[in-house]
Amino acid sequence: MRSRFSDAIDLIPPSGIRRFFDLVASSKDVISLGVGEPDFATPWVIRDEAIVSIESGQTAYTSNMGMPACREAICEYLQTRFACSYDFSEEIILTVGVSEAVDITLRSIL
Repeated sequence: MRSRFSDAIDLIPPSGIRRFFDLVASSKDVISLGVGEPDFATPWVIRDEAIVSIESGQTAYTSNMGMPACREAICEYLQTRFACSYDFSEEIILTVGVSEAVDITLRSIL
């Protein structure tokens, strides 16, 4: 069966990082530190909350800084656990992963 895509697509080589992931996945006793995939399933309490959020229509993008209620909760935790006081509206930002956090941290310093 002929592909619906251009033949040129078949000529694009796989990226080096994809080859690396395939190598790691097929190797025994190798721990990949590549993309931060956990070695366990997401706990049901988190899955259930995600389902509730989807069912209630909470599917839109949030602020680039993260949801204010979550940032407030982080401030409360830091205050309770470490006696550190932060302003959630000015001093706390959430990222989708460590790469973004490292990037924004380095950009703010450099």
